[in-house]
Amino acid sequence: MTFTRSISSNSRRGISSVVGALIFTVLMIAGFSAMSLALDSQTDIVNTQRVVADTELKKQQEQFGIAVFTDTNNILNVSVDNIGQNPVEISRVWITNKTLAIQPAKPFSVNSNDAFVPTGFTSNVLSTQPLYMIPDTYDVKVISTLGTVRIAEVTVGSGPLSDGLRAELITDPPDVIIGQNVTVAMVVTNTGSSTIENVSPGSLTVTPSLAVLASSSPIPASTDLTPGESVLFSWDYTISGTSGDNVTFSSYASGTKINDSTVMTSNTVSDVSTLRLPTDGSTSGTNPNIVNDELLARPKLFLIIPSPQGDSNDKALWGINVANPVNAPMKVSKLSITAFAPGANNNDKIFDSACVADTIFPTGVNHWTCPSENVLLWQDFTNPIVISPNSTQAFLVKVKPGTIAGQNTLESVVVQGSVFTTVGSFGKSGYQTTMYDGTESIGSIYLSNVVDSRNNNDMQSVRTNIIPGSTQTFNIVFADLDTVSTTWIKSGAQLIINVPKGWTNVSIVSYPGFVSAPTVITFGDGSTQIIGTTTSNLGDAVNQSDTIKFTAQAPNITNDQMYVMYVLAQGQTNNIFSIGPLAEIVLQVDAP
Repeated sequence: MTFTRSISSNSRRGISSVVGALIFTVLMIAGFSAMSLALDSQTDIVNTQRVVADTELKKQQEQFGIAVFTDTNNILNVSVDNIGQNPVEISRVWITNKTLAIQPAKPFSVNSNDAFVPTGFTSNVLSTQPLYMIPDTYDVKVISTLGTVRIAEVTVGSGPLSDGLRAELITDPPDVIIGQNVTVAMVVTNTGSSTIENVSPGSLTVTPSLAVLASSSPIPASTDLTPGESVLFSWDYTISGTSGDNVTFSSYASGTKINDSTVMTSNTVSDVSTLRLPTDGSTSGTNPNIVNDELLARPKLFLIIPSPQGDSNDKALWGINVANPVNAPMKVSKLSITAFAPGANNNDKIFDSACVADTIFPTGVNHWTCPSENVLLWQDFTNPIVISPNSTQAFLVKVKPGTIAGQNTLESVVVQGSVFTTVGSFGKSGYQTTMYDGTESIGSIYLSNVVDSRNNNDMQSVRTNIIPGSTQTFNIVFADLDTVSTTWIKSGAQLIINVPKGWTNVSIVSYPGFVSAPTVITFGDGSTQIIGTTTSNLGDAVNQSDTIKFTAQAPNITNDQMYVMYVLAQGQTNNIFSIGPLAEIVLQVDAP
């Protein structure tokens, strides 16, 4: 029997009513949501417009003027006079040099305790951050937090140097220990549109004059300045007096305009150094160094290192100069040069354990050996070398290069020297050389008795018994000690000689093998650098060595002194491998 359930029309109408009500409810909620979002957006727009209008109104109501000037010490004063209805908040001050276009505009943020200027008040917004102004003409731009801008021009000192020289002078250190040196530096700039020749500093005035114990001449003595170019003149002064005294240094510069021979003179500038005792407290508030870890009675080591080297039947020049810096004899019984290539488990041999070394210094019995791989050793316990007080001794040797095991080149081989003396054993690291797997040049530099000599008897790394004030002649040889003509150092390589501070009147005598007369540059500390560029390949069948011969005057000293002349070279071999030999040559000047 089958039963059938019938659904009446009333039930259908009830279901339809419920569904319709649900749909209506959803549509109504969606409509209200859209209306709410629209109202929120409208509210945001209205609020934004209100804020913008309020800000614009405040900006219109913001009324202030500025007065810009400097005091007698050229300290900048930027006074803001608030004549508006609301307080003014200053955010930044921009300063632009109107004379020198190459000088960038510089912003200064205003300190918070200076930034607010109440209605009816005038305030210096730079009162807590004094700015010293160099004499010139400037635009000063003051900007509030609302974006209001005020601009004023200020002339500092004697005004713009629009067609002349501008000078700035500083002393270093500003606090100097009594009896020690102070360096005075003056920067001079050509602010004009034409070259000024023979720019030189005027006499440096020191007040009080009795404070000066010793002084140097300005370096450089003079120079030419193109438009916008600057030069730094420097002096070294030893000053004395009473702790707390101020010593004032003043100077100026002058030169001649190239186009009409007009003499141009800069502004006069000055700075102050304050004398202090070593026991005086530091103005910086730092704590004194209470640990003294210097050991005077220790030898100083200076190395001679070839670079590069490779497979060769010839020998490279190595060495250590041992300097005794104390007034007591020092005995050297053993000395070693260790070289190793970084990397785990490598078998690279910089020095072969079966090496045969040719002694150059000390002369006499050959005590040089290679007791193990990568160690070059001199030792003589029976008759140690005695180094006289305040003197130096060269240990020079030539040894055949080893072999590379696993790669074509060693771009950096670590080198260190060690010495065993009667005052203890000491070492020095921080050196490096390079090595090529294959036939390669052996780049070397050294002091020689003879121009272009590669003879062992002419090779040197020290010079002793120099008379103070005497003129010394030096032959610095740049050589490829590999005699194979198929390896060479390419033309254009440079030999760089650094003559130490105190040596003066450096003059080139000859320069066979170099393009033109080497350049001679004197630095602010009194040292001199000579740079020569080779004119042809070095180490081929035609040319095996080049030499720069020059003279220099030894310092006039009253106590024995040793100086180090650092000699280097840079360039490439025909294998496109960089060179970098080093010679630290010790010059011993003996006082009478």
